[in-house]
Amino acid sequence: MSSDNSSWNRFARLKVSSKDVNKRLRKIEKGSLRHAHKFVTSRLDRLSNVRRRVSVWIILVLVMIGASAVQWHISRNSFTTMAYTSGGSYSEGVLGPLENLNPIFAKTNAEKSAAKLLFSSLYRYDSTGNIKADMADSVSVNDKETEYIVKLKKGLKWSDGQDLTADDVIFTLKLLANPEVGAEISGWKSIKFEKVSDDSVKFILPSSYSPFVHALTFPIIPKHILKDVKPSNLREHDFNKSPISSGPFAFRLLQNVTSDGSKKVLYLQSNSNYYGSTPKLERFQLYAYPTQDDIAKSLRTREITGTPELIYNDQSAEVKSMYAAEAHSLNNGVYALFNNNSQFLRSKAVRQALSLSVDTSKLRQSLSLSTEELSGPTLNKFLGKSSNSSSYDVKKAKSLLDTEGWKSVNNVRQKGNDKLKLNVVVLKNSNYEKVARYLAQVWYDELNIESDIKVVDPNDATQNILQTVLQPRNFDVLVYELSLGGDPDVYAYWHSSQATNNGLNFSNYNNAIADDALESGRSKISAKQRADRYAKFTAISASGRSSDCFVSAEV
Repeated sequence: MSSDNSSWNRFARLKVSSKDVNKRLRKIEKGSLRHAHKFVTSRLDRLSNVRRRVSVWIILVLVMIGASAVQWHISRNSFTTMAYTSGGSYSEGVLGPLENLNPIFAKTNAEKSAAKLLFSSLYRYDSTGNIKADMADSVSVNDKETEYIVKLKKGLKWSDGQDLTADDVIFTLKLLANPEVGAEISGWKSIKFEKVSDDSVKFILPSSYSPFVHALTFPIIPKHILKDVKPSNLREHDFNKSPISSGPFAFRLLQNVTSDGSKKVLYLQSNSNYYGSTPKLERFQLYAYPTQDDIAKSLRTREITGTPELIYNDQSAEVKSMYAAEAHSLNNGVYALFNNNSQFLRSKAVRQALSLSVDTSKLRQSLSLSTEELSGPTLNKFLGKSSNSSSYDVKKAKSLLDTEGWKSVNNVRQKGNDKLKLNVVVLKNSNYEKVARYLAQVWYDELNIESDIKVVDPNDATQNILQTVLQPRNFDVLVYELSLGGDPDVYAYWHSSQATNNGLNFSNYNNAIADDALESGRSKISAKQRADRYAKFTAISASGRSSDCFVSAEV
C-alpha cells in the first residue's frame, strides 16, 4: 500500500507543459515529411521506368514459356504414337428385332450382328471383303477339287471353357442340312461331310466348286449344349436367349427396354477363352431398335456410340457435329432388277429402252453416300478390268419403244388400249427410295412411262416381303441389294435353275449360253479361266439388257 502511494505522489509532482508537447509534435511531423520526400516523393519519377522494365521482362518470360510449349508439342507429336489400350465399352445401334441369339437362325440386322460378335466360323471375311481363316488352321484340296479337309486351330474353346472340336463342326452341319431345323443358312443338303480326327473335317462335293471355301463362313454352335435337343424344338431352346459362344465376346444379359420388346439391349463382355486373344474392349452393348428414326434419336441423346444403319450425309447438323463417319466396302451391288416374266418386260426392247434412258453416273451422284461404278452382275475387280459402263441414249430408247408399238399418246405410252405402267417395288431405305423415285421420274420425263412405287419394310413381319414380293416375283422392277461377296460366282442370282420361288434369280433371267458360262466359271481351278468365263457372262447379260445395275456397290 505504501509503495503504490509513493508512485502516485511522484506522478502527481510531474509538471507537463502543453507548449512543450506541441513543439515536440511539430518537430516529429517535420522529420516525417523530410523522410517521405527523400525516400518516396523524390523517387516517384523513377517508378514508370521501373514498371516498363518489369513489363518487358514479364513479356520476355511469357514468350519463352510459349516457345517452349510449342517446341514440346511438336517434339511430342514427332516421337509419340497413339495406341489402343484395353478396357472400355462400346454401344452400337442396329435394326431389330432381336429375338434369337442362335446364329443359324439369324435373320435381322440385329441378330446377324450378334452372331458375328458371339460366334466364330471356319473362315470369315476381313475388313477389305477378302476371305481369311478364322478357326481353320489349314485346308487341303484334292486334285479334282471335290474334297476339302479342314484342320482346326489348336486349343479352341467355348466361352464356358469346354473344348471346341470337329464334333461341334459336324453337329452344326447336320443341323444346317436338316429341313426340320429351318435354319436361315442353306445349301448343305448336297454336300457330304465326315470327321477325320478331333481337329479335322472332310467335305465331299458332288462336283468341283471353286468358291467352296466361301461356304465355310457358317457359324459353329456347341454340341455339348444342344446335342439332346430335338431339331424341331431347337428354336424354342433356352440357348437362343442365353448362348455359350466361341467368338470375341461372351453373353451377359439380354434386356427388354420396352414393354412390347421392340427395343432390346444385348450386353456382352470380352471372351477370355477366345482363341484370338482377349478383345481390347471389355464390354459391348448392342442396342436393337425398331426403326431408323429411333436410332437417329439415340445418337442425339448419346445412348449409343455408333451405328451402321444410317447414312451420315443424311443426318442433321447436330448429329454430324457429334460423330464422324468411316466407310467400308460391302462388296454388295444395288440393282434395279427387271422381271423378264412380267407383262411389259418380257419384251427385250422395253428392257433396253428403260436401261438406255437412265444416266447412271448422274444417278449415283444424286445419292447421299459415295458409291463405285458397277455396270454388270459381277464386281469389276474380279474381271481384271473395269466393266463397260451401261450406255445412255434416250433417242434410241424412244425409237425402241416406238418400233415395239408403244406410242406416246398425250404423254402416256400406249399400245392399243393398254397403257405401259410399271410396278416398282423398293425396300424401305432412304437411298433405295431415292433411286426408285429417280428412275420413275426419268422414265416418265424421257419415255412417258408411268410407274407405281411400292415401299416394303423388310423389318415389318406383317408385310412379309419374301412371301408377298420375292417368291411370287410380284413386281416389274425391283430395287434390291445383292450380296456379291468376295468371289465372282453369281450363279445363285442369274442361273436359270434359280428362277424359282425359292431361288434368288429374281429377274427370272434365262439364257442357255449364260448358264454355261456360270457353270463353267464355278468349276474352273485357274483364276484366269474363271475371269474369262465371268467376263463372257457379263458381256452376254449386257447385250441382252435383261437387268442392269443402276447403283454401284457401296463404299
